[in-house]
Amino acid sequence: MRLARRRALVGLGAVALAPKAVAREASVPDLALYQAIRDEGLKRSQAMAHAESLVDDVGARLMGSPSMRRAYDWALARMRTLGLSDPRLEPIGPFGLSWRQTLAWARMIAPDQAQFAAAASPWSVATRGAVEGEAVAVRLETDEDLRRFKGRLAGKVVLLGAPTASPADGPAVVRHSDEQVSRGEAAEAVRAYYRTVVERRARQGREGLFKARRNAFLAAEGVRAVVIDGGAAAPGAMVVDGSELGGRPWLSAERPSFPALYLDGQAYARCWRLAQAGAAPRLALEIATEEGDPNEPGYNVVAELPGWDPALKTQVVLAGAHLDSWAAGAGAADNAAGVAATLEAVRILRAVGAKPRRTIRVVLYGGEEQGLYGSEAYARRRLGWIPRSTAPEQMALPVEGRRAKVGPLRKGPEYEGFSVAFNLDGGSGRIRGVFTGGNPALAELYRAWIAPLKDLGVLAVHDGPHWPADQSTFTEIGLPGISFLQDPLDYDSRAHHASLDTLERLSSADLAQAASVLAIFLINSADSDARAPRP
Repeated sequence: MRLARRRALVGLGAVALAPKAVAREASVPDLALYQAIRDEGLKRSQAMAHAESLVDDVGARLMGSPSMRRAYDWALARMRTLGLSDPRLEPIGPFGLSWRQTLAWARMIAPDQAQFAAAASPWSVATRGAVEGEAVAVRLETDEDLRRFKGRLAGKVVLLGAPTASPADGPAVVRHSDEQVSRGEAAEAVRAYYRTVVERRARQGREGLFKARRNAFLAAEGVRAVVIDGGAAAPGAMVVDGSELGGRPWLSAERPSFPALYLDGQAYARCWRLAQAGAAPRLALEIATEEGDPNEPGYNVVAELPGWDPALKTQVVLAGAHLDSWAAGAGAADNAAGVAATLEAVRILRAVGAKPRRTIRVVLYGGEEQGLYGSEAYARRRLGWIPRSTAPEQMALPVEGRRAKVGPLRKGPEYEGFSVAFNLDGGSGRIRGVFTGGNPALAELYRAWIAPLKDLGVLAVHDGPHWPADQSTFTEIGLPGISFLQDPLDYDSRAHHASLDTLERLSSADLAQAASVLAIFLINSADSDARAPRP
């Protein structure tokens, strides 16, 4: 750890945070500790240094890839440097194919010559050299569409679906106003999501099954390649996450047998218009890949800041963020930002000499992007799990925890001693509020905790769920799983699963604030006499 010596509280002279078993009322913030954390976190932040190292030195971290293996090593080394206890890899289990793109390009060769930005769909098969063919525009959205196009696509480069219009107006970078946060308007999109979540999940199951049938159809047709519109984000950004093809292409049984390529949205739209107009555009393209173990193991990276209180140190306060990313950008906002702020939070606590009563466990999850693999493996191993439906439409959902429950909770060995899990996965924007997942007692407690943080912009506690992410794994089994409302910045417009998710998407000042706020929540949770209230 860079700051190994115990330090006096900034602004409090020589008063240090020596361990002592003094009763602490959970709802009464320790303002001296708050100030020490703020001074260290805001004035001497290293959050951006953590992020820059991960983003630039390691880069994109597609699960199962050689770069993900480098990320594991990076995280272990960083945890050791920070002085955390017992940094280690904990297995998720066999993940799937080790894969990375080594080359991807595309160009129009008729009726015009044009070079296009392109990226392979994750886990795509290679083309084994350059291929070319007529690009045909097809909408394959129903089984009737499949019957209509049967026998018509052999040797074609299939443009799969109409172009997605990129946003033409509205700011690229968004910050919530204090009024929007205080009135709850900043959280309205989340509430709207959950108002239709039951219907949405049923639709997702049906769509997942259809996409599997469509992939089988395209393979049987003998298409030359499938080209996908990458233009759902801002102009110039490609969203590349394989969602249009569905399934789990990292598994041999579900991997499409045809090459699949994403094109920049404007290029895709041009090709679509030409094909629709009967101009018979021709595309040349190539995908080259490096493939390894078809059963590449996956891991979480875990370490602790051990608790000292004999009565409480076996209880765990979890600080989590997912380490993996998609491959098109560098995984900066999603989610090097969360990793960096989480590591910085524990650095701050070490720097100010904080000694937690409970153990603070840092868990950097693998496989979040493919379906919360890491957090679900952690919970199943230590905390508990709920049997889920294996019906076909349920299995087509991307996350196990979203499938219908078919049995009671089966508690694991650490369930009763677990306190709370925090998850940071909303980009690099500053924290504006907290989602407590339907836990009124915890929401009331956190309102007291954020009262001294209003000048930092932390203004609201929402007692409902946040966007589905790793914290959901914990709330699904009846444990507190906490996520944060953050200023979006350009997370949605440029970064999310996109080629522009680079270090330029991060704000150093915002990261420093987020890490400082997280540090306060971690030490408050670790030092309270009682563990976090449960739903």
